[in-house]
Amino acid sequence: MTRILFIANGIIGKNPGLSGGDARFLEIARYWLLKKIRVELLSSQTARQISCNFNVELPIHIIPNLSDDSNRFAYVLRTLQSLLYLPQSLNNFNKGIVYSVNDSLFDVISAIRLKLRNRKGITWAAAVHLIPPFPPWKRKKASLLNSILFFINERLSLLLINFFADIVFPISNMTAMQLKKMGMSTRKLYPVKCGVDLMRIRKIAETIKLKKYDAVFMKRVQPVKGAFDLIKIWKEVIKYKRNAKLLIIGDVDEDEKKIVDMIKVEKLEKNIQFTGYIFDFEKKIRYLAQGKIFIHPSYEENWAIVIGEAMAAGLPVYSYRLEELVDVWKDFPVWIPVGNYKIFSQKIIEGYKNKELLDSVSRNALRFIQGFDWKDIANQELKILLKP
Repeated sequence: MTRILFIANGIIGKNPGLSGGDARFLEIARYWLLKKIRVELLSSQTARQISCNFNVELPIHIIPNLSDDSNRFAYVLRTLQSLLYLPQSLNNFNKGIVYSVNDSLFDVISAIRLKLRNRKGITWAAAVHLIPPFPPWKRKKASLLNSILFFINERLSLLLINFFADIVFPISNMTAMQLKKMGMSTRKLYPVKCGVDLMRIRKIAETIKLKKYDAVFMKRVQPVKGAFDLIKIWKEVIKYKRNAKLLIIGDVDEDEKKIVDMIKVEKLEKNIQFTGYIFDFEKKIRYLAQGKIFIHPSYEENWAIVIGEAMAAGLPVYSYRLEELVDVWKDFPVWIPVGNYKIFSQKIIEGYKNKELLDSVSRNALRFIQGFDWKDIANQELKILLKP
């Protein structure tokens, strides 16, 4: 029986947020298990409960958490830990497929260590999600230190992936083109998609009859994902609709105090509600489906699975126009020039004034999203991994 080991060392801490790469591998694993593939996981203790929330039960080889936090320092520690430690339970993993789910050193290093045990017996597949800008200070809405660390981490990872990996899964055609320009071996590249659990989302969304929230935002609440723009946008919206309610689903990072203070200064406490990160899928979709629109003022994305989930839940999507997102989502969201929060708020208000427009956007998007089912994506990747 084929053994496939996912490496997801980025799930750390007591209450971690879940990256798109982490959610992606869990969705794929769910379908592979139905095909009687032996799927295993290298991660932390925390990953066990998260896997259960996705209805995925995997044998887990545990790298212990060194901290209850999931901040920048904790990820640096995790990288060093992956360099020095592999669980003894993997001592007999000398043949099979190793799949690193994120293009970060803490996943890549563990994959290389396993690959070097038996180069012929181990196939390493590496997912690549986002290519950071060069030079790193071109990265928007992020501190210089974070940008430099992110750049170094990604470039080292890509160098190692190019040298050691057998298969590379760029998550989008644009990422594949960027890797080609950087000199990645084209024989390794197999562009793939992200998806949605369409039938499950529709089943939940159709039970929601009351739209309690005028808009929903679902992302890690940090500047690079548009957190500060979000507050500015909503300040403009309530000039039109005084009691407009914004729901924010997601963890707040180290800028939490700045964001909370900004909300207080703008007197928006009654207009903005936080849920924190929601691990329970049904609960998350129920909240999402209670929104009238989905807003996504992010400055940095590759795919943005949340856009697809919002479309599947029947919400019209309003987003900053990033080239990477247009390549995936075409003309189905309402696009806004990057950084122009006033135009963003104006477009939202236009939608509130024209219900037929909102309904048309959501109907077209719902038809489009039907081409992004996780089952098809899982089958496509399995064929690539198991080809002779």
